[in-house]
Amino acid sequence: MTKPVEQAQSQAAAPPPEVAPAANPPAANSPADNPAPATPVAEPQPNPPTVEQPGTASEPPHAAEVPTPLPKPAEDTSSAAPAPVPTPVPTPAPAANPDSGKPEATKPEADKPAVAPAGEPAPPAASQGEPAKEEPKAETPPPPPPIAKEEPEELKACLADLAALGTQFKTTNKIEEGEGCGIDQPINVAEVLPGVDTGGATMRCKTAQALGHWLKDTVQPALNIAMPGRKITGLVPGSTYACRLRNNASTGRISEHARGNAFDVAAFKLDNGDKIEMKPRGDDHTMEGAFQKTATAGACLYFTTVLAPGSDAAHEDHLHLDTMERNGDYRICE
Repeated sequence: MTKPVEQAQSQAAAPPPEVAPAANPPAANSPADNPAPATPVAEPQPNPPTVEQPGTASEPPHAAEVPTPLPKPAEDTSSAAPAPVPTPVPTPAPAANPDSGKPEATKPEADKPAVAPAGEPAPPAASQGEPAKEEPKAETPPPPPPIAKEEPEELKACLADLAALGTQFKTTNKIEEGEGCGIDQPINVAEVLPGVDTGGATMRCKTAQALGHWLKDTVQPALNIAMPGRKITGLVPGSTYACRLRNNASTGRISEHARGNAFDVAAFKLDNGDKIEMKPRGDDHTMEGAFQKTATAGACLYFTTVLAPGSDAAHEDHLHLDTMERNGDYRICE
């Protein structure tokens, strides 16, 4: 009875029988027998290593899962690659300033006009490639003419005519103040006609000559009709010789008063003490108005410039007369 018990104990203590290996087991990590599956990639990749999976030895090994890299946008991909996505065109960066190393600021488009501030006019658009035009400068008046030289024979004849008219005058020294002001052979006229006072006004001989003939041949005869029995006893001068520009302006041409060629009449003195003042008489239909209009119109026969009161803002209260020489004996009578 003891032998069976011992036999059973010896069988329980014996090791289990070995299992014979399977015929032709698969070789692990053999690239020739188990090539890696072809993967569509942009660039050749090395074959991934195969790893034996846990389990029984009878299961064939398979390649480890390796992430496939995405294709590069610049290179072509195989048909198996994902559908290409449109790539936005990048905006070119501004050119760098070689001095500062920073990109230059974007310049505004040349064809867009500048926007002027509110309430201000927009500046004119400048053409591309053309320099900005300078604003025209104010016209510079020509230099004043030199002092008129008296011709000896003409001056002699003029002085003789003044004597015949009964003009009381005295010759005086040459006046030369610069800037075109002056008189070569001035005279001081006390009475332009006998009994017609002019207050010793300084002028050229030809100016006194024209003034005397105008008073004698036009003004006094007109007064005889307008106011019978009245005589002119004097002139109230508005301006005689004066070194200045026209109309006393700060810029412009020199006045004929500065050359001894002009005389302004502010009023006529009458023998009864009355005065006929020079004033605008466009709507004056009286006899006095008719006298002034007749005297003014007649002056254009003796003077080359006649500006009556009301002809402009500078001649509202006097009658301007001058002997300015112009081509063709041209005259201005207003």
